[in-house]
Amino acid sequence: MKKTMGLIIRILCAVLAVCLLAGGLVACAGSSEIPEGYQYATCNGEYFRLFVPTQWTVNTESGVSGAFYSSADPATVTMTEVAFDAPTETSEGDIGNTELEVFFDAHLGEVSKMSGYVHDKTFDKVTLAGYRAMEVRYNVIADKQDMKVRQVLTKVSGRYFLFTYSAKSESFEQWLDIVDGILENITFESYPYEGEDDRKIPSGVTTPDGMKLVSDNEVAYRFYAPEAWVRDTNVGQNLVYASETDRSNVSVISYAPENDAMTVAEYWELCLAEYTSALESFTLINETEDTMGDKAAMVYEYTYTLGGVSYHARQVIAKHSAMLYTMTYTALPENYETHLTQAVAMQKALTFRGMFD
Repeated sequence: MKKTMGLIIRILCAVLAVCLLAGGLVACAGSSEIPEGYQYATCNGEYFRLFVPTQWTVNTESGVSGAFYSSADPATVTMTEVAFDAPTETSEGDIGNTELEVFFDAHLGEVSKMSGYVHDKTFDKVTLAGYRAMEVRYNVIADKQDMKVRQVLTKVSGRYFLFTYSAKSESFEQWLDIVDGILENITFESYPYEGEDDRKIPSGVTTPDGMKLVSDNEVAYRFYAPEAWVRDTNVGQNLVYASETDRSNVSVISYAPENDAMTVAEYWELCLAEYTSALESFTLINETEDTMGDKAAMVYEYTYTLGGVSYHARQVIAKHSAMLYTMTYTALPENYETHLTQAVAMQKALTFRGMFD
């Protein structure tokens, strides 16, 4: 499904082996057979099926379909559907560029702003699962490392998709054959993927009026959301979104700092450095003191642009024991006020669990 909210920064970070933020998804039943020696690396709700070798580590907790080879070697593959509106005057069959080419050019315009960007190659006569595609390879600097990136873009049944492979520049070539195999096994479907929901939401927990529990016993908090909101079913990801047609979302993530004494303000500085580096037109609107459940918290409201689309976000950060917890509400600007009251209600309803809760 389309990644258009706070999740999109995770795509950028996962691609370049950096970190921070959130997003989410859901839907129907998939039936693609798993190729021998491969495993699913697909988030629920996606209209594609991404498979990776069984030796790789699947990483879909952020709401981005993907996997990496090992923590020691940041060779990473991801795939996502991207929200993109081609100009109305440009359509398939025009004497000008096709919609895929317009999508490709818009994407290239964004990635070319990344630190250390150096274009390598463009391939405009490739296919992905039998569909016309375009490919670009380039170098960037991410997390102080020289990275090389290979991206394949395609349009299928009115949907735009982006596949990304990234690795350290010196090891990029050694994984190309594996990546070719991953690309050859990608399929597109007319129905969304629904993986097994392994999270066991505990019963018998008293919930606030009009809300449901969406977190399990694997986390140190209880995250409640309005009953009508849709829960992401990816294991370990606590995220809900407003509806299938409105992907305004609220997510909760935790961060274990190397220094137990790290403050909320210090953690925000880390986030801020990532956002200002990776997000176009990032603007901090305000910061205020508040609470998350019964913990003191800071609220940071900001806007940014990515892929030519503007977003409005509200990030609440609190500290519990030595851990830092972030609840992020992200929406398109026109939908931000619509769900703000509900987002604040989720923030206030969150509780941190005691030893026997």
